[in-house]
Amino acid sequence: MRALICFCLFLVTALSAAEERVFHGIEGLIAYVDPTALIGIKVYSLDKGTVLYERNAKKRFIPASSLKLFTVGAALQHLGADYCFETKVVSDEEGNCYLMGSGDPSLLAQDLVELVEKLDLTHIKGDLILDVSCFEDDSMGPGWMWDEAPAFWSVPMSALNLEHNYVDDTPILEPEKFTGALFKLALQRKGIKIQGKIREGKAPENCTLLAKHESEPLRELAKVLLKNSDNLYANCIFKKMGGSWARGGESVENFLKELSIEGLRVVDGSGESRYNLVSPHQMVKFLKKMKENKELRRALPTPGAEGTLKFRMGKLKEAVRAKTGSMTGVSSLCGYLTTEEGEELAFAIFVNGYVKEGSEIKEALEDRICHLLVKSY
Repeated sequence: MRALICFCLFLVTALSAAEERVFHGIEGLIAYVDPTALIGIKVYSLDKGTVLYERNAKKRFIPASSLKLFTVGAALQHLGADYCFETKVVSDEEGNCYLMGSGDPSLLAQDLVELVEKLDLTHIKGDLILDVSCFEDDSMGPGWMWDEAPAFWSVPMSALNLEHNYVDDTPILEPEKFTGALFKLALQRKGIKIQGKIREGKAPENCTLLAKHESEPLRELAKVLLKNSDNLYANCIFKKMGGSWARGGESVENFLKELSIEGLRVVDGSGESRYNLVSPHQMVKFLKKMKENKELRRALPTPGAEGTLKFRMGKLKEAVRAKTGSMTGVSSLCGYLTTEEGEELAFAIFVNGYVKEGSEIKEALEDRICHLLVKSY
């Protein structure tokens, strides 16, 4: 009996020593990299159900693109992993032809050509009408930086997107007009004559379906969204859950309430808005609840592979699956980690208010914390 007691005391001491190494290691990294930044961290053992480290864990931070985890989680719940965006061509009784957008962020010019090839038409006696009614309000989200020039990662969104709304290194500022123009050209090249004009409008309910294109299922779109941190994909999926920025936010927050996660703010799907507010505690709770969700976990970037972690933490490889986040003065890394002993951890690192280069925060703090957890615990 005495030997058993001594053995149990040894295990407790060893565990405490490991936790102490983690505590002093992370605190040392913070002191070295930037002790003046606002830093929130929580590390939780999914296997043991214990907190290994926390700092400002219940304070709210601007999460940047790590917010996309919530978007994917909510979409998988509300829309389903098999959900596909549909771009339809329909006609009404008056002979008008409608190109109906659904917000598909993956639509390509070739998809439009194939859509036209499916049409059994020789002419359109009415107008060619672009239906973008599935999305309401602005193409730019609340709290986005007004003076930030559009780029591949920050293009305007529409119910009719095409080629990621970015052609020849140039953002397309009016995606639906661009899509409509190419669709009209494809019709003309097939020899389909259009008697009316091209305009925007809403298709009536009793239309006849002429052809449709389906995107890949959500489980595949989620991989592009998370691995590449694709803002267009995130915001289109976010708006699809509600139709507007406000209702999209309600959908995500209601999903999180079902997981008993409340007291945060979600206003877009991509994390571009500085109005978003999330705590490390809330993020880790989400990761705990989603640990068995294979679709979400498969979509996460891994070090040294593809996506936003391709050139980070290469030696850790499959030990880390995590979502990055980055804006001026904001950095985050949230996800799952497996230690050398095989223990699985969930972690959230939020850094706000720094003035150093973002790469320094990522490499010297976030990446080294992951190395520390994999090797030391």
